[in-house]
Amino acid sequence: MLTLKQFTETIDRLEEARILMAALEFKIFSILRQKKMTARQMAQHTKTKLDGMEPLLNALTSMQALRYDKGRYSSAPHMYKYLCESSPHYQKGTTFLKLEKNDEWARLIDIIRKGRNVSEYEGDDDPGFRHCFTHAMHDRSGPFAQDIARLVTRKPAGRFLDLGAGPGTYSAAILRKDKKARATLLDRSTALKVARELHARSSIWPRIELKPGDLFETAFGENYDTVFYSNILHVYNPEQNKKLFRKMKKALVKGGRVVLVDYFHTLDYSRPYEAALFGVTMLLFTAKGKTYSYDETENLLSQTGFHKFRRFPLKEGAGMLVAFKK
Repeated sequence: MLTLKQFTETIDRLEEARILMAALEFKIFSILRQKKMTARQMAQHTKTKLDGMEPLLNALTSMQALRYDKGRYSSAPHMYKYLCESSPHYQKGTTFLKLEKNDEWARLIDIIRKGRNVSEYEGDDDPGFRHCFTHAMHDRSGPFAQDIARLVTRKPAGRFLDLGAGPGTYSAAILRKDKKARATLLDRSTALKVARELHARSSIWPRIELKPGDLFETAFGENYDTVFYSNILHVYNPEQNKKLFRKMKKALVKGGRVVLVDYFHTLDYSRPYEAALFGVTMLLFTAKGKTYSYDETENLLSQTGFHKFRRFPLKEGAGMLVAFKK
């Protein structure tokens, strides 16, 4: 049960979140790099007021994101490593996504009151956004990749179609596990450029084919043994997903399988915790998206020619659903 104390403390953490987002907005960790600077120097670099910058730096020090010594501030090692633009481990996508969400979450109450403005999602895809978003998906996918590859390769992946592949992180893990598999990555050109950037020097690259296109407009091809549909289900409404499931069935060999990875919730929509919160994220960031239960998804798959369902729990409230072509 959510107590009053937990309720108020959770809201109070917005203060901490805003402080961290301010650090990203002013590129505090990139400016500091591995140097030490005074608050006045930081204010000059960021073109901000000293009486604003100094309490921000002090708060970041208290949160152990910065260090303070004899009037000078420096980045904590883990902040430099992941949040400094000049670091080889810089999490470019994650940084972008956290700042991108800042303004959107402020709109939550208005969207709940008035509904989604579907016109916001019309028009061509923004390559700049897609590039950063794809890097963010690579950062996000890393902790799941090995578990997913282990589950998928219990059966040979064969000819493998990764729909909305983004950075190709999951496909890469599967190809490293299954030395005979070959993967086709279908996504927007910008996303596939990121996949090339990440994997082109890897030994698996000769077994990857890039297929630029749109999930609804581009032909998938045929004779695939496995179709992978990861973190796409929640972007679309049931009718849109059924249209794509029919295309997947046509692309698969007889007895081929579709593998879905997503947040699957219970029928009452309340669990797991991560899936319930992600449903609100879909309200904010998609035109028609929502989260689905395993039962809802299996029903959609049954209507489009799939059966023999298998469920697998993953980390952080996510799950995998496998179905076979009839």
